[in-house]
Amino acid sequence: MSDYLHGAYGQIQAVGNRVAASSEGVIVYVGTAPVHNTFGAAKRVNRPVLVHNIQEARNLFGYSEDWASYTLCEAMHVHLEQKGVGPIVLINVLDPAVHKKGTSGTSTVTPSGGRAVISGAGDIVLDTIAVTGKTKGEDYTVGYDPEKEIVTLYETSSGSLGTNALTVTYDIVDASLVTAANVIGTTDGQGLNTGLYAVRSVYPVTGRVPAYLAVPGFSSVKSVHDAMAEISVKINAHWDAYMFVDLPLANGQTPLTLATVAAYKASNGYDKPNETVYFPMAAGTDGKKYHISVLAAANFQELLLSQEGVPYRTASNTACPVIQNLYMGEDNVNRVYDDEIINEFLNKNGIASAAFVGGRWAIWGAHSADYTAEDGDYINVAETNRMMLFYISNDFQRRRTFDVDKPMTANDLQSIVKEEQGRLDALKKIGALTYGVVLLDASSVNGSDVMNGDFTFAFEVTTTPLAKSLKAIVNWTDDGFITYFEGLTA
Repeated sequence: MSDYLHGAYGQIQAVGNRVAASSEGVIVYVGTAPVHNTFGAAKRVNRPVLVHNIQEARNLFGYSEDWASYTLCEAMHVHLEQKGVGPIVLINVLDPAVHKKGTSGTSTVTPSGGRAVISGAGDIVLDTIAVTGKTKGEDYTVGYDPEKEIVTLYETSSGSLGTNALTVTYDIVDASLVTAANVIGTTDGQGLNTGLYAVRSVYPVTGRVPAYLAVPGFSSVKSVHDAMAEISVKINAHWDAYMFVDLPLANGQTPLTLATVAAYKASNGYDKPNETVYFPMAAGTDGKKYHISVLAAANFQELLLSQEGVPYRTASNTACPVIQNLYMGEDNVNRVYDDEIINEFLNKNGIASAAFVGGRWAIWGAHSADYTAEDGDYINVAETNRMMLFYISNDFQRRRTFDVDKPMTANDLQSIVKEEQGRLDALKKIGALTYGVVLLDASSVNGSDVMNGDFTFAFEVTTTPLAKSLKAIVNWTDDGFITYFEGLTA
């Protein structure tokens, strides 16, 4: 078997041979957000919300630098603030009415100048604030400063708060109470969906196809990953989603290493054809710790925006300047990871990461998770191959819904084939496909399916292969001596 190659290579040898349109797909994030820092938080629990910019996201979901507790904040920061790309769909599973401390909080404050201030209020559930002997809306209103984590009570009319000390009660959120089971969620099969199952609500609620799925901070939990894999297939009986997934930094109490993570991946089922898995995490130049899955998803979305939503370019080998080094835990220090190490231990085994290549840090690894160097195929060698198949299928279903329950004449069928062929031709023109042909499936025409109104169109496509490696063969030759001696001999 030939050596695994990923990157640009050079080889020195003495003798050589001479050889002659915009998609409606969206990235969906499921996790936790500090919605208790907003008013009307119950409306944003287990419900998909499409957010377009960082201010909208902060207003609806709150924001915290504690990404370990509030996992959606990392996605908000990377996509909407750091990269400036969107929109994304956020599904928050933290419920302030459930994930709270067993005892209420109490503060005693004295109004001054028509207002009273509670400091250190980042964990207060704003909707539950009550002032003993006063009525919210009549005597006072509540404001919150997320930067300073300060709650301010404002009197609604002169003297309505008084000048005496006030007793303020409120619930205190506890994000640590959110479990893997909350993230997985439940469904009653009749439209009541929570957690990951709320991905089924994305299309009806937002009008966007849930084409990509990420659950940073939780996808490294096996039970959550297994649920992702199940739910991502034929969402709403239509949509196939591609997943950006993290491997954990430890197996229980045992840290995973570059040498052991591939075995963990294989034995725990992180090998689905519709996912790219990432390891480890990234230490940022800003002091933050990033999930590489989020950095890759944001870079990927930036590419989507530049190519009308067609996923034929991978996030691999796209610059990620926020990365300072790979992160494998506080005790794992003083290691320098070159791309040879990343290729041999990770990429070769279907694990993506980040590497310092081309003079900068970049996302590094384009294989789907079911790839290994020993058992790769033409599809899983590049995540974009699977993404393109999903894109063509999802896009057809989204557009052709309008043709359902209408008379289907022979001319209509020919028109559909012609239109779909035109779309494949356009994909070939931009380099997303090298081959694409669509035909009306003969069996559906000749059989009883037509009488039942069922028509099948066969799409035969070949995606454009990615350049996994480039090698320069540098040969020494004595041909140069011919010209060298031309001017020296009589």
